[in-house]
Amino acid sequence: MTAPPVSVYVDPASRPWVERRPGVHWKTLWEEGERRAVLIRYDAGAVIPRHRHLGDEQIWVLEGAVSDDTGTCRAGAYARRPPGCVHTVTSKDGALVVALMSGSTEPC
Repeated sequence: MTAPPVSVYVDPASRPWVERRPGVHWKTLWEEGERRAVLIRYDAGAVIPRHRHLGDEQIWVLEGAVSDDTGTCRAGAYARRPPGCVHTVTSKDGALVVALMSGSTEPC
């Protein structure tokens, strides 16, 4: 008989920050296929150009704020981007965000 899956614990300090685009840094906490959990650090003034989500994305802002075409998500708040969502993301003063993703994106 196969043992059941167990909890996975990650020490974020042991994971490197990777600059995915100017001013936007990712720290991947977990990844399995196209599903992942990522810490995203936005420098002040950072922009993620217009793109379309091919899967689901959920964010929880820990510090600062991020904005897109439809609003601003501030520290302590949650937002969801369903598959097909098209937007540009900006962070005027910087932010730290937890993102749970189930697919990739494509430029628009």
